[in-house]
Amino acid sequence: MQRPKTLAESGWRESMVELVALYIAITIGATHLFSMHWLVAMLVAPFLMLALLGGIMAFVQVLWLVVVSLERVGTSLGLRKSPLA
Repeated sequence: MQRPKTLAESGWRESMVELVALYIAITIGATHLFSMHWLVAMLVAPFLMLALLGGIMAFVQVLWLVVVSLERVGTSLGLRKSPLA
């Protein structure tokens, strides 16, 4: 059986290291930015990580809607045929 080819081999170990690094960075940022005690910042950090993830997902969705709307405006004006459809 053939394995799918990927551009980057990424395992759980690398993902866990990245998550821990993000957790530490957000904990340090929360202590300095919000003037929290470091124990409280450690409890709040996962929620801040989820909020950051949600913000990034919303930003990407808005960008995609802008691209699609600009493409539809261009199509309605007869500028070019859509490569997205």
